[in-house]
Amino acid sequence: MNVNGLKIRPAGEDAEDKKTGHHHILINMAAFPEGQAIPNDAQHLHYGKGQTEAEVTLPPGEHTITLQFADGAHRSYGPKMSKTIKVTVVK
Repeated sequence: MNVNGLKIRPAGEDAEDKKTGHHHILINMAAFPEGQAIPNDAQHLHYGKGQTEAEVTLPPGEHTITLQFADGAHRSYGPKMSKTIKVTVVK
């Protein structure tokens, strides 16, 4: 995972710094609106330590995966800082 135009920084270090943030993977979801906090559950995977790699296990079938960048308080930077792909998991 990477980002252009902003720096990757662990969550919570400076929640108001709008030039940094961290990644979230949204399973079978579209990008969050700008400013909306991203929940933390099985569909909303947080990488608040600043991770740039992840392994995600999905059941067989078609899935939508959205990579969403958010600020130090997990508030989305909006669709402009996201990318969505469709994948098919085969058994």
